[in-house]
Amino acid sequence: MQSKICTLFEMTRPKNIVIAIITLVVGYMLLGFPNSLFAPDDCNSDLDWIGWSIVIRLALAFAFAIGFANIQNDILDLESDKVNRPERPLVTGKISVKTARITWISMFILMLIFGLDSFPLILFFPLLGLLLIAYNKWLKHIPLLKNMTVAFLCTTPLLYALMDFIQLSKISGSINPQDFIWAIIPAIPFAFLLTTAREIYKDLEDETGDLKAGIMTFPLIAGSATARRLAGAIILFTWISLPLPIFYMDKVFGHNYPPLFLIITGITLTPIFAVILFSARRKNYRRAQSLTKVAMFLGLVALIASSTIN
Repeated sequence: MQSKICTLFEMTRPKNIVIAIITLVVGYMLLGFPNSLFAPDDCNSDLDWIGWSIVIRLALAFAFAIGFANIQNDILDLESDKVNRPERPLVTGKISVKTARITWISMFILMLIFGLDSFPLILFFPLLGLLLIAYNKWLKHIPLLKNMTVAFLCTTPLLYALMDFIQLSKISGSINPQDFIWAIIPAIPFAFLLTTAREIYKDLEDETGDLKAGIMTFPLIAGSATARRLAGAIILFTWISLPLPIFYMDKVFGHNYPPLFLIITGITLTPIFAVILFSARRKNYRRAQSLTKVAMFLGLVALIASSTIN
């Protein structure tokens, strides 16, 4: 029994759950409230609008969302995983399809429970759940749209934090949203672009199994060379765009990131992006997609470090 629980836990992709939780916390911190994360839940200050109880509840909601989606996805991808991921539990028989199905439905319900909030945020997790199911059943079979859908899903913790702040600032009436939301805006396209590139690299890695299973991905439709060039172009575009938060944010939000942001990202992301492109050229797509995750994490850290000294 314990072995099955551990195996089901592995099927939820704990690394992806950790990334989502970190992204959620980063989202709230970018909104200018790093201290409010450590404030008592009963603090009445206008700025102390989030405590650990709220963070933990939302973290669990996102964890169950990711968990149910990945387990359901493994059920639907059973045939292709026999080639691409022969070590996965459903392929090896460690977990039955029936057990996996019961688990993902239970996690879907738990996601709805922990995601309960006031209107309109009460609709967020039901809609997120429907999008995840739609992706697993239909959207992942549409080349390139599937990659962009996953990229959008990876930005949802940031989007939730932004929507939560805007809603609570309206209720408070004493907070000007533009004084705070400038910091989170660059994080959303940054995460979207890098996740899109990572998903293309993942498709390149899975070409053989996807072809056998009849799953037509972008590399199979456009060719692996074209897909590799597109992912590389996205990486390069992200790198070229790094100075934008320093020079152009004030035109819309009245705030710019300090030059420290470009220094941090230049030192950390430039070599990582170079290795990603080199790895992809050598067709080491697993390394390319892993390093893309690292780049996204370092970029978010740079945003936090830079926004706190603005």
